[in-house]
Amino acid sequence: MREADRRRLRRARMAALGLTPALSSDGPVSALGVARELGALQAQDYGSGVWSLGVRSGLTLEQVEQAVLDRQVVRTWPMRGTIHWVPAEDARWMCELLAAPRSTTLATRFAQLGLTEADVELSGRLFEEHLREPMSRPEVAALLVEHGIDPTDQRNYHLIGHHCMSGLICQGPVIGKQPSFVLIDSWVPHSRRLSREEGLATVAERYVRSHGPVTEKDLAGWLLKPLGLTREALALVGDRLVREDVDDQTWLTHAEARPAPDGPGGVHLLPQWDEFLLGYKSRDVTLPPEHFVKVVPGRNMVFKPTLVVDGEVAGTWRRVQKRSHVLLEVQPFVPLSASRWREVERAANAYGTFLGTDTEVVRVGPADGTA
Repeated sequence: MREADRRRLRRARMAALGLTPALSSDGPVSALGVARELGALQAQDYGSGVWSLGVRSGLTLEQVEQAVLDRQVVRTWPMRGTIHWVPAEDARWMCELLAAPRSTTLATRFAQLGLTEADVELSGRLFEEHLREPMSRPEVAALLVEHGIDPTDQRNYHLIGHHCMSGLICQGPVIGKQPSFVLIDSWVPHSRRLSREEGLATVAERYVRSHGPVTEKDLAGWLLKPLGLTREALALVGDRLVREDVDDQTWLTHAEARPAPDGPGGVHLLPQWDEFLLGYKSRDVTLPPEHFVKVVPGRNMVFKPTLVVDGEVAGTWRRVQKRSHVLLEVQPFVPLSASRWREVERAANAYGTFLGTDTEVVRVGPADGTA
């Protein structure tokens, strides 16, 4: 692909993802607004997930957690067998449409763990009876023990995940430092009811609008669904999609996509599991192949937090908690100019504001340059 086309795709994606400009630049935006805009945000790690909401909205950690308490957004397993932030009102239908069929693949794992169908059914009845208010993960484990189900060796995790994917329960607020779980019917004020076609169209339209330009394989990978279903979903969106052929590939954008500003895309410190990378089947547009192992050292989908410059991964960073502040160790892959480092420091200050603490930036690796 020509570098000019690559830059144009990156600018469009940064705008669609609510990063440049941030969604908050259009006016105050809630955690619910971000979740509705993106459809779902990767959130298997809590700290990473809340910053994905914060970096787009300008909200603080306290405000994001208040949105959870206000039952606007929830964390659950809507697709790919992993945890996402979704609008609370959409949690049930998204799980029923996208995750429930996948939960059948847990049968082999259940057999390995010695979990029987009776255990699965009993745990579901227990959750229906006892999870009318949020219950922490250790409390859920104790509930299972009380009724003869061994929760060790990830049995607790897999039973909870199964019933989240079925749309029975979802995560509630953090209790202490532990996630909690609660019946969706008890926790969510209103669950939308969508037909299969309405759900597929909603998911596809939100994805293309918030991630585009994308390919149909990107959507198939995001949903972890066959191309046939993906194409059906895209067809339901109809003429609201715009198709463009670049480098022998058809790229999809939404007819009402957020406009991408001209010029540089700025500097961002993004969480390790953010839609910026996890939202695509192919990451070559934003992550140069020569840097892939630096971001995913184990080649196992465990990403490092990324330094993003003008829509391209340009380094990694990590957070070190000090007594009175947070230290951010930033390791660029290429030298950065003094003006770029001032942008890094501004991004670090924004992260500190989100956390409610002071930050200090330490440079690791190349010290100067003109990038």
